[in-house]
Amino acid sequence: MVCRRVAAMKITVEITIIFIITTILMFLLLKSYSYKRRISNRIKEFLPSPEVTEEVGLHEKKPSFLKRFLLSVANVFKNVRFSESTEKILAEAGSPLKPEEFFAFRILTAVGLALFIGFLGLPWYSLIFVVVIGFILPKEFMKQKRKKRLARINYQLIEVLGMTANSMRAGFSFMQAMQLVGREVQDPLGPEFDRVVRQVGLGVPLDNVFQEMVERLPNKELEVVVRAILAQRKSGGNLAQLLETMEDTIRGRVRILEELRTLTSQGRMSSWIITLLPVALGLYLTLVNWEYFSPMFQHPLGWMMLFVGAAANIIGWVFIRKIIQIEV
Repeated sequence: MVCRRVAAMKITVEITIIFIITTILMFLLLKSYSYKRRISNRIKEFLPSPEVTEEVGLHEKKPSFLKRFLLSVANVFKNVRFSESTEKILAEAGSPLKPEEFFAFRILTAVGLALFIGFLGLPWYSLIFVVVIGFILPKEFMKQKRKKRLARINYQLIEVLGMTANSMRAGFSFMQAMQLVGREVQDPLGPEFDRVVRQVGLGVPLDNVFQEMVERLPNKELEVVVRAILAQRKSGGNLAQLLETMEDTIRGRVRILEELRTLTSQGRMSSWIITLLPVALGLYLTLVNWEYFSPMFQHPLGWMMLFVGAAANIIGWVFIRKIIQIEV
C-alpha cells in the first residue's frame, strides 16, 4: 500500500512539473512571436513608403524553422472549413493566425506534449490526458486573450470620445478626428478606427464599416456609440457635444462596474474556494491515506457519493456565479 501511495504521489508530481514546464515554454514562444510582430508593425508605421518597405523586406530575416514548419502543417488543412466560432475567437482576440494555422498549432502542441510524456516513460494512459490538455490549452489561451482585449474597450472608449470631441471643437472634421484616433490610440480601438478610415476612403458606406467594426468588437458601449453617431449624421446636430455626453455616461458606467467588481470580489473568491476544497481534500486523502479513501472508488455506494458530490459542487458553483454577476 505504501508503494502504491508513493507511486501515485510520484506520478502526480511529475504531471504537475510537466504542466508547469509546458506552460512556461508556450508563454515564452508566444511572447517572442508577439514581440517580433510589434517590431514589424512599428517599422511599417515609421517607414510606410513602398521603396523603403521593400528594402527592409530584403534585409529581413527569413521566417524561423518553427514558423515555416507550422505553415507547412497548416497547408494540409487549408481546404478544411472551420467553424465560425473559431474564426470569431481569432478575430476578437486580434490574432494574426488563420484558422488552419491555429488548428495546426493546437495539433503540434498536443503531439509535442505526448512525445515529451513518452520520453519521460510515464504510463500510456497519461498520454490521453496530456493530448487532450495540449489540444484544449491553446484555445483557452486565445479565449483569455480575447477577454482581456475586449475588456480594454470601455477604458479606451472614454479616451476616444474625449479625443474626438476635442478634435472636432478644434476644427477637425469627423473623418480627420477618426484618423487621429487611429494613429494615437493603441489596440484594439486604434487599429479598428484606422481600418474604418481606410475603408471609407475606398468608398465603403460608413454604416457598413461601423457595423463590421461592432461585429469584430462585440461591446455594448461601443454599439451604443456607433448607433448614436450614425443617427446624428442622418438627423444633424452638435456631434462634439453628443460625444462628450456619451463620454460622461460611459465613464460613470465604468466607475460603477469597478465598484461592483470590488464588492463582489469576496463572492468570486468564495466560489473558487468552496468548489476546489472538496477536490483538494479528496486528492489529499488519496495520497496520504489510500486505505481510508479507497472504498469511494471500489464500492458502488462510493461511486454514487462521488457523482452526487461532484454534481452538487458544480451546481453550487453555478449558483454562486449567477448571484455575483450583476448587470449594469
